[in-house]
Amino acid sequence: MKFLLLLLATASCAANPFLDSLIAYVDSHAPNAKLGISVRSVKTDSIVYNLKGNEWFTPASTMKLLVTAAALQNIPLDYAPKTLVHLEGIKKGKVFSGLLRLEGRGDPNISGRYYPDPLSALEGFADSIKSMGIDTLRGILELDTSFFRGPRKPKEWRKKFFDSWYGAEVSPLSFNDNCVLFEIRPGAKDGDSAQITIVPDVGYIKVKNNIKTKNKGKYKYAMDPVKPEVTFSGIIGEKVSLSTVLLPVRNPAAYLKAAFLKSLENAGIVYIEDKEVYIGKAISIIVLTGPPLRSIMDEINQRSQNLHAEMLLRILGQHKRRDGSAESGILTEKLFLQNAGLPVEDFKIADGSGLSPQNSLKPNSLTKLLTYMKKQEKGDIYLSSLAIPGITGSGKRLASAEFKERIRFKTGFIEGVHGLAGYIIADNDTLAFALYLNESQGVSEHLARDILDTLAARIAKQHNGEAAQLEAGKILWQKGNDIKDINERINFFSSELKNKPYFLGPTGEGGSIYPSYKQRVNFAEMDCLTYMEHALALAYSKNYNDFFNILQGIRYKNGVIDYNARNHFLIADWTANNKFNFVTEYTDFEIFEKEIDKKKFFKNSGIANPKISVQFLPKEKAIAYADTAKFAGDTIFGVAILSDLPGLDAAHTGFAVNGKKGLMFRHASQLRGRVIEQPLSEFLKTTKIKTPGIAFFRFNY
Repeated sequence: MKFLLLLLATASCAANPFLDSLIAYVDSHAPNAKLGISVRSVKTDSIVYNLKGNEWFTPASTMKLLVTAAALQNIPLDYAPKTLVHLEGIKKGKVFSGLLRLEGRGDPNISGRYYPDPLSALEGFADSIKSMGIDTLRGILELDTSFFRGPRKPKEWRKKFFDSWYGAEVSPLSFNDNCVLFEIRPGAKDGDSAQITIVPDVGYIKVKNNIKTKNKGKYKYAMDPVKPEVTFSGIIGEKVSLSTVLLPVRNPAAYLKAAFLKSLENAGIVYIEDKEVYIGKAISIIVLTGPPLRSIMDEINQRSQNLHAEMLLRILGQHKRRDGSAESGILTEKLFLQNAGLPVEDFKIADGSGLSPQNSLKPNSLTKLLTYMKKQEKGDIYLSSLAIPGITGSGKRLASAEFKERIRFKTGFIEGVHGLAGYIIADNDTLAFALYLNESQGVSEHLARDILDTLAARIAKQHNGEAAQLEAGKILWQKGNDIKDINERINFFSSELKNKPYFLGPTGEGGSIYPSYKQRVNFAEMDCLTYMEHALALAYSKNYNDFFNILQGIRYKNGVIDYNARNHFLIADWTANNKFNFVTEYTDFEIFEKEIDKKKFFKNSGIANPKISVQFLPKEKAIAYADTAKFAGDTIFGVAILSDLPGLDAAHTGFAVNGKKGLMFRHASQLRGRVIEQPLSEFLKTTKIKTPGIAFFRFNY
């Protein structure tokens, strides 16, 4: 019963051992990084774990959780962005003369993502034009990008981002994620120029190839800041089979125009530019409808596509305020937060993707947003848009986590900044989490990701152990299902649990606040009282579906799962509330009387201190009794090892069963580190517990 002493010392302590273990783990790998942890119960909207949750952190791509949340709550699910081709002029025979206007309304998926290849969607336009009997287009090809307003290059981004695929310019006319792939292969022999292939090659990108083939070496590239030109220089090894570089394009609307012209060419349609052509009335509008909102959200939250997030931000502004600018989208996000009762002031928003270092938020407010979203009508849609470990998005992140199927997450990374946020499906709740490592410049990208993944995996395990333990208990219960006599059942299950490892305080209320954070069922390890509780609950359960409630009924007064209702004291609470009667048929007994100090235990002067009185066998008499006694039939009793410490009724407990010679004591031994069975007299002779003696009690059948 030493666990009672531990609880007496720590019940009022604000520390959280599990949270402390997470902090210690991070400190051992990244001692100088700024760690932020917020874990919140969706059921109760209360904080479970908090470390610097109300401080500012740079969120990186976890900021995307805000734009997707605001979009889901403000834009219909069936919304799908469109791209339109307007034919405004005159058709004579097979020739159309006039204005050919390409209007973009923010479709980010004219690419190979949902089509056989990037040009397939645009070839649909060409086929529609051809089906009108047109084989020649004469006039002006105009690009209408008015759906979005503002610069193509978000002003908050670092300049170098625009030379990387993840920093593609933003336009309502988008093609192939506004990127192009360069495939680089060595020449036929030493000194030859490298072979560079552009994918897709629509005639838009100009390449200056200064790469030479040598035995070994490296090459580099330089992008023109304005024009669609890339210069490659350096060396490629002659043994290299293929090297690839993915780069953004300049002026993405012009890129789409080139792709559109290429699709016309592939369809056999001739385009002749003529700026003097007569522009007449519209004779046709051809519409390409892109994948719907849910598909866009999946791409943002699972694969962290920055371009999609920035386009969705502007779509949000256009949809709600008729202004497709980043500023309008951000204002809509703030109004969403305000209307949801969320702290607007805890989000400093610079863009939609989180790529700007000027974004910042407080982790506790992000988990509050996640909690709010999960409770909404579309909450499951929002959750399902996040990455699934090892299956969708973010590669192999969390793929080896023990409870990976219960984790949904969004990653985030900018130099020196790492984030991981999302949901953990727990035993009796859903947890919203936000984990951050800021100021981690001295930590490798791989290690930082591993640290956050480990934290999420440990939290998932901490709050899902109950389900696994219930399965373990079911297997054990089935082994004794055919035993009908209750004494035999208690004997059987208490014996089956022998050799289970000892651990002090292995179970709790399964909730969020210390000391309640531990699971409510644990067959993996046990202390003296939880050992008895699990064995008795298995024995009392006629159907295993009853086991959990029976276990909690033994452990808590009236089965109310709460720390204050737990049967903390063996005699004053546990045996009394379970109506386990103490044996009174001793010949040489004494009376154990004591006041139990519950005021000290609960730190509450308003609680009454109960007085107990039980018959007991003094230690020396108990040793002699245990060597010769034999219970009738298969009877099994409980044993209370009484305590002489002030305010405590018992220090240890276990089962007493018949042995070949005298009584055996079956108990979870802290000294031996496991559940054992030994002669009761041997235990009493060797124990270090200062005890006046023992008392037996009968179980309530």
